[in-house]
Amino acid sequence: MSTWLIISEETGTADAEGSHRRVKVVRTLHGNKTREQALVELRRVAKNHVPDSLRSTSILVGRDSDGSFWVLPKNGRGHASCNLRLIEQIRP
Repeated sequence: MSTWLIISEETGTADAEGSHRRVKVVRTLHGNKTREQALVELRRVAKNHVPDSLRSTSILVGRDSDGSFWVLPKNGRGHASCNLRLIEQIRP
């Protein structure tokens, strides 16, 4: 039985604060889910996820070639991005 984690990695720059990187678990998928089933859930999460650093910005969501999703500021406005990906938990 696999446990899958959907994680969010936010990166950005702020003029006075420098750059930041924050990784957090967005959702834990318990149960007997295959990787393909977990990827379907990742897509659902990506369609609705708005990272804290992009709350006041228009965003777009795109899928990368590795299956992860990027949440980016629309039209290149803003100084932050967020990568959502699926990982398998191997230790509790």
